[in-house]
Amino acid sequence: MHGLLTAGRILAWPLLAAAILSGAPLAGETSGIRWEDYTGRGFRNAPLEGELGRLRVPVFHREPTGDTIDLAFVRFRTTHPDPGPPIVFLAGGPGGSGIEAAALMASHPQIRLLEHADVIGMDQRGTGLTRPDLSEPGWIETLPFDEPIDRGKLAAAAARAAARTSDHWTRAGVNLDAYNSVESADDLDTLRRELGLEKIVLYGTSYGSHLGLAYLRRHGSHVERAVLTKVEGPNHTWKLPGTVQTALRQAHALAVTDPSLSERARDLTGMLRSLLSELDQRPVELPADDDGEAVLIGSLDLQVAVSRALAAARDIEQLPGMLETFLDGDWTALGPTARDLRRVSFLPMPLMMDCASGATPERRQRIARETGDANNLLGDAIYAPLYPEACRAAGAPDLGDEFRQPFETSAPTLFVSGTLDIRTPPSNVEELLPGFSRGIHVVVRNAGHPARELMSREYRDLLQAFLRGEAVEDCTIQLPEPIFSRPPDEAETSD
Repeated sequence: MHGLLTAGRILAWPLLAAAILSGAPLAGETSGIRWEDYTGRGFRNAPLEGELGRLRVPVFHREPTGDTIDLAFVRFRTTHPDPGPPIVFLAGGPGGSGIEAAALMASHPQIRLLEHADVIGMDQRGTGLTRPDLSEPGWIETLPFDEPIDRGKLAAAAARAAARTSDHWTRAGVNLDAYNSVESADDLDTLRRELGLEKIVLYGTSYGSHLGLAYLRRHGSHVERAVLTKVEGPNHTWKLPGTVQTALRQAHALAVTDPSLSERARDLTGMLRSLLSELDQRPVELPADDDGEAVLIGSLDLQVAVSRALAAARDIEQLPGMLETFLDGDWTALGPTARDLRRVSFLPMPLMMDCASGATPERRQRIARETGDANNLLGDAIYAPLYPEACRAAGAPDLGDEFRQPFETSAPTLFVSGTLDIRTPPSNVEELLPGFSRGIHVVVRNAGHPARELMSREYRDLLQAFLRGEAVEDCTIQLPEPIFSRPPDEAETSD
């Protein structure tokens, strides 16, 4: 039996159908919400009719009579005659639009949320249609294009950009201290109360899982169940360099046994080590082209490009061919990364959110240890350009180690992780599971950070069963291993 649509009452199907057809909110459902019609863009850009709501929430929830933020959200109505509690989609980033993403998630044929319940998407404070709109950086710090950059230069530029961004928005009258996951979790609970809902279902991915966990800690009694994918736990905002190095070793192991690759391309780490040494000794100038001005590239540019590529199976497939092209003297593919790194800017909302979540002293020590490991070819390039120096310069108040500690909840929670995901690896979930008495962990082999698990019929069926309230169990889902692309010259001659 599905739960109630709103607290304390069951809606008859004719009344629900009339409300859906009219696009009007249901009577008695809200108090301080202003409604208007809204058309979202769903799967394959198809229009999806919904209702846009606006609600004033406190800048600081501990000061309910103080300044306010105009929170925007959207609600898409299900046609289910006996729906469960609304599913609230929490966007990633931080900084993604929950309103835009909810339209896609609600209508996606492989996710099918609207078959179960209404779908709500909230633009978190500082994003999308919520006001104030913090969608512009306060400052762009440009590094010279005619000299290579290193970690010190990039971190210093990031610190300057973060400090000036913080100063810009502070002078504009925005209190950036209020932009953190605790206040956003309380925003969501205010919205829940205003909608008259006793229970909601959480669906969060990447940073959305981080916010979902903050909500579970603070307001878990109001969560019917939760789906958290690509899980960033309370103490996982700062990634582990050792995880990136492990992913590089895994990619190397796959390349070694791939007969479609040339002999030198099978030695992935050997190629990378040689290329990093070459760039340290002789930086390479890329001439100006239609995509940007001339730039002198160094080893950090390559470290960042490889670190980013290791986050997704599709990009991992390109690594051997890309590195072999570099060995042949063609560095063109590194141009976009190098040019991007030399223009450092931050949007204030994600900057303050990530910095406020921070890391415990123990995790910081581990990060330093793994960064300095002699076998770590990529250092802490996974952070670039949001290094800890930028957080200190931004002056973001730290939420403290109490926020980062594990916690307990009885809310049924489906966790989904990919074995190739360097940003949110399965180990994140394993740290959290002891506190989740009804937690389920689905590990997807050969999935990275993108939602590759949707390729699996087994996973799609499991997700639907969980959303219906049925019992599901821990499992491992196997996806195909990455298939490395052959170098262009080899591919051409093999036809």
